[in-house]
Amino acid sequence: MLAGVVLYTVSVAIISLQGSLSPIVGMRVPQGVGVAILFTVGPAIVARAFGPERRGTALGFTLAAMGAGQMAGTLGGGWLSLNIGWEAIFWARVPIGVATFALVVIGVRETRRPGQHFDWSAAASIFVFLFTVVLALSFARLDGWLALRPVILYLASLGTAGIVLWRHRASFHPIFPVSLLRVGEFRAGVLSNFVVTSGTFVMWFLFPFFVADVTNRSTLVLGALLATMAAATLVGSGAGGWLADRFGDRKSTIAGAAIAAAGLWAVGDMTGASQLASVALAVAVMGLGFGAHQAAVYALTLRRADSGHAGSASAALAVAQTLGTVTSIAVMTSLLAWREGKSDAASDAGMFLDAYGVVLPVAAVVTLVGGTLAMIGYRQSRNES
Repeated sequence: MLAGVVLYTVSVAIISLQGSLSPIVGMRVPQGVGVAILFTVGPAIVARAFGPERRGTALGFTLAAMGAGQMAGTLGGGWLSLNIGWEAIFWARVPIGVATFALVVIGVRETRRPGQHFDWSAAASIFVFLFTVVLALSFARLDGWLALRPVILYLASLGTAGIVLWRHRASFHPIFPVSLLRVGEFRAGVLSNFVVTSGTFVMWFLFPFFVADVTNRSTLVLGALLATMAAATLVGSGAGGWLADRFGDRKSTIAGAAIAAAGLWAVGDMTGASQLASVALAVAVMGLGFGAHQAAVYALTLRRADSGHAGSASAALAVAQTLGTVTSIAVMTSLLAWREGKSDAASDAGMFLDAYGVVLPVAAVVTLVGGTLAMIGYRQSRNES
């Protein structure tokens, strides 16, 4: 946690002092690594601090707090950029990082187990594997799924996967505990998080084009709609964790995904003539369901995980969500382009709307399927109980 805070804070401080784009882009890499550490370790610390009976509520409010911070940072960053300059977006976060460092030192108890060592070579092989997977999906979207570059990267991914398995077997301190794979809730939660993210992420990269190009609304309206979705997500996160503690992780995970799917379907039914209130309501339903699913799926994955493996379980969720965003962009934009090519509409906006009306229902079905994956391993887990 401290390493993530330091890496992030130092990176934003250096970025704020730059005068050209290249070093800024370069420093965004360690900044991203720092953020990934914080977003992974945060839920793990909370899972260790609370017993299984209260873990869902604690994780729900943790995710809601993280979302609230992101929303506040987005609004605050816009104000700083407009009134002071872009550098302020970065140097203003330095005192926040210093305060966070102090809070971690004071308030978080060390939980490292004696004799454990971090396997840097295994970590490097996992990074190369994930990097080739992301590149393969990215080039598949650009070149076609069976073009030369993505095919080469598919094969490279398989090769690096073999290296990851070899390094895991050869390590005395494997970076990922295989025992987690024997927990039905862990498998169900990670797969559900990946698939639901693959469905819901269309709202972040396609919905803005719908608002701007189809409804011809201003960026202010788009910002208000995205803020509505974010606020609903915060409410859903708190409620989803609470419901998971009281009615069960799997039921809450499926319910959250179903609500998000209903919101996606409703957003896909909108046209340029739709009332703004109707669009806002559909967006709010989607955000509410997404937040509820996120909280419930974290509870599902982390509730029965050994406290010593909470960090690994949280990391698996984070990786699944990241891969889900890349998969969503690759698959859904490919589907969008294919449907646009078959549209008879006379304008670009009309072709986009035709394709959009197909992609969003598909995304809704994917999201619903992702929710049902929470039932994976249910019989085994029930028998173990």
